[in-house]
Amino acid sequence: MKIDKDIKKYGVENNIPITKDEVLDMIVKMINDNDYKNILEIGTAIGYGSITMANNTNLEHIDTLEIDADRYKIALENIEKAGLDTRIKVYLTDAKDYIVKCDKKYDLIYLDGPKGQYINYLPYLLKILNDDGVIVADNLFFHGMVTGKIPVSKGCRAMIKGLHKYIDEITSSPNLDSKIIEIGDGVGITKKRLK
Repeated sequence: MKIDKDIKKYGVENNIPITKDEVLDMIVKMINDNDYKNILEIGTAIGYGSITMANNTNLEHIDTLEIDADRYKIALENIEKAGLDTRIKVYLTDAKDYIVKCDKKYDLIYLDGPKGQYINYLPYLLKILNDDGVIVADNLFFHGMVTGKIPVSKGCRAMIKGLHKYIDEITSSPNLDSKIIEIGDGVGITKKRLK
C-alpha cells in the first residue's frame, strides 16, 4: 500500500488522530473488491485516510468533511501535494449540516468524526448510502471505554452512551446487516438489508 509517510509522521508527532493502517487496509480491500467509486469520509483530519484510499484504489471521487479550520487547511495542502485534488474534495463544515442537505449517493461512507454523534448521523447516512453500499464506523470501542475494559472518563460519558446507542441500533435493526470487527479501536460495518 502506498502511504505518505510524511503525513503520517506529522499526525503522530502532533497528536492528530489518523486512521490506523489495519483499518485503512480493510477499507481499501473493501473498495477494490466491490469496485466502489464514490466515498464520503466524515473526519478528514489532515487527509491521511482519503489520500491513502485514493492512492490504492480506482475510486473516482471522495468527499471528505472536516470542521476544524486548521486541519482543513493542512488537508487541502496535503491533497494538493499528492496530486489528488481532482479526486478528493474537502469541505470545511459540520458533518450534520452536510449530510442533512446532501443530494448525492455514496458507495461507502467512512464514519470517523465525533463519536457521540454517530447515532444522530445514522438516519441521514442511510438515505445517502447506495443500496449495495456500506457504512464503516471507526473507534466503536473508544480505547476500551465502550467494552468496559477501562472506566469511562467523566468527560466521555455522553459520547460513550452515544456509541452504545449506535452499536445497539446497527446490530438490532431488522433493516440493517451489521458486524463489529475487533481491529484498530473497533470497527462497525453496516449494510442495508435489501427486501
